[in-house]
Amino acid sequence: MGWTYTHKDEGESVRDFFSKEFGHANEKRKTRVLDCAVVHIREAYLAFEDMNLVDGTREVFAVVCALDYQPRDYLNFGYKEMEESMGPYYYNCPERILKLLTPTNNEYALKWRRRCGEVIERRKIITKIKNGDILEFGEPIVFKSGYKVQRLQVTDKKRCLFKEPGRSWPGYRLKRHTLINRSFGVVTA
Repeated sequence: MGWTYTHKDEGESVRDFFSKEFGHANEKRKTRVLDCAVVHIREAYLAFEDMNLVDGTREVFAVVCALDYQPRDYLNFGYKEMEESMGPYYYNCPERILKLLTPTNNEYALKWRRRCGEVIERRKIITKIKNGDILEFGEPIVFKSGYKVQRLQVTDKKRCLFKEPGRSWPGYRLKRHTLINRSFGVVTA
């Protein structure tokens, strides 16, 4: 599926927009958005309910929407929807959305849910690290210069500054998403 560009009224929330766009009902089936979370302005995570009114079965799965905004156009809102079973490469789904999903056997959906869970756990660890802690990464971080490091000590958590343990020279600034997207452990404090 490609991008869809359409008009979203000013002041209309992303959740309300997707509820209108994706929700529908007839005598056999009812679909609706149970919850929606917009992350980093460009990602929306939906808990989407699909009820079969004939046999009473109910499934809740995740829909990930990449978002784009074109404020000067009438077609001011773009989205690209991907169901979790498509294995989207967006893993910032909040825990509250994941908790609403019903069990699945789809391997791509399971892998996506697992990866989102890992990101949630790393975010929790990041909030607990302190200046002086040493982080050991599962894979070395490779900088533009080609230099690789596997262990870094936190020198200024708020500014995301790190140095190699035992070195006094100025270190490295890492983006928060670098920490979120890499496996690491806290070695020592």
